Amino acid sequence: MEQIKDLLEKIVDNKLVSAEIFSFTDRLRESMRQGTPIVKNASTTNIELLETYAFALQKMEMTEEDRDSQLRAADWREHIEDFSKLKIFVDELQRSELVSNVSWNVGGMAIYDIPNPASYRNYVYWKIQSVLNNMLLFEQL
Repeated sequence: MEQIKDLLEKIVDNKLVSAEIFSFTDRLRESMRQGTPIVKNASTTNIELLETYAFALQKMEMTEEDRDSQLRAADWREHIEDFSKLKIFVDELQRSELVSNVSWNVGGMAIYDIPNPASYRNYVYWKIQSVLNNMLLFEQL
């Protein structure tokens, strides 16, 4: 529960980075494998959503650091198990005009431009926050 609160505080402070979400989802998966989930609502769906949003955040971080060209399909496969969720989210970003020039390559990697990084970050943070708040709510029940 403390880790969820810490992640939520970092969102408020605009300091959350993708590595922290990936670390959290790795811990969630491992605790589920061991049969002792660290949070009550550690569902596969919530984990996949967090990983999808974390990858979107990672894409923005790499773009800001001018390392976007270093993002490879293998990076997607390491963290994303359900590409349909990723496709749905990228479509959502495109409809919201938070990304442009979207294309998919054969390896299953989405390539897109982020015209307004601040709005993009806020939207991704909002999506992460909604999943974390849901988890936190279940912890309080």
